[in-house]
Amino acid sequence: MVPLLTLVLALVAGNEATPVVAPEILETRVVALTQTVTLRDIPKDAGSVRMWVPVPSDAPWQRVLDREVTAAPGKWKLVHEAEGRGDLVYVEFDRPASGEAAVAVRCVVERDGVSFPLEGVAAGRIQSALFDADLDPNAPLMEVTPEIRKRADAACKDEHDVAKQALLLMHLVADTVDHYSKDPTKPTCGRGAAADCLAHGGGCCSDLHSLFIALARARGIPARIQFGYRLLDAKAGPTAYDPSYRCWIEVFVPGAGWVPTDIVAADGAKEDVKTRWAALSATRVWLWQGRSFELSPPAKAGRIDTMLCGWAEIDGRPVDVLPAADGSPSKLTRKVQYEVVKTSRTPGTPKVAE
Repeated sequence: MVPLLTLVLALVAGNEATPVVAPEILETRVVALTQTVTLRDIPKDAGSVRMWVPVPSDAPWQRVLDREVTAAPGKWKLVHEAEGRGDLVYVEFDRPASGEAAVAVRCVVERDGVSFPLEGVAAGRIQSALFDADLDPNAPLMEVTPEIRKRADAACKDEHDVAKQALLLMHLVADTVDHYSKDPTKPTCGRGAAADCLAHGGGCCSDLHSLFIALARARGIPARIQFGYRLLDAKAGPTAYDPSYRCWIEVFVPGAGWVPTDIVAADGAKEDVKTRWAALSATRVWLWQGRSFELSPPAKAGRIDTMLCGWAEIDGRPVDVLPAADGSPSKLTRKVQYEVVKTSRTPGTPKVAE
């Protein structure tokens, strides 16, 4: 079933001649998971410690069937971020004797794998006033620079069809820069910036997707970023592991709505093209949308541009979410243990790129 809001926005943002196309749900998967975010090495002289931990919540193509916070240091509360940014568990506490603290949540999550038939979407117009945040050319780490604009214009030339432009820009990113899984010489974990991606010729998923968002906005196409992680079948079982983080983009196409794509997965896939560049697999767990937002309650650090598995502050000082210069991991880490409860797939459909 297509979310009603997707259909309404597609009609509003397109002209009257723009037909509405429905995405195809290729797979639905239900997983039971336990997610644990741990803050290590809390100094002995620490006073107040604060943690914000994103947890799975309802979103397009995702439904949380059950959710329970099973561990948290001291008192905690569930907070909902504005602008569709998801739910977080917020805790504030004194330094624990062990020097570490963990927030754990147990969930049952149902997730759809979807594919959008963009070849069936007629050209439609974008009403930019409806998408101020998603067209912001000055968004931190996703700025539309003269170089970005030049590359976007060179790729799209005189094309005005939104869907066709989006596909051209996805291919531009895939053909110009590489994810570290494809080229091990590229940075593996950074702040996720369009400028860094061009400078290094690639990087992590947030680098590549930030580059795409800047390119799309340079052409007046609304685009935004989503964060979460993947639960690949090979990792299912009793052993908890670090899934790292995974991000993907959504681009607004009149007549189709917000279309999700993971450019990294699409670039590395060998499946049918229709399940690559306008599709997203059911292996995702969504946590929050966007960046450069204010946490609730506000963090001392102000607006947050880069967050991987959560945020923490010790005596008002933020804990670095990125690895240190020597390669040692952040003190804030996440592990997930999960089992696949049920999977259903539309007969005869190809697998979505993971």
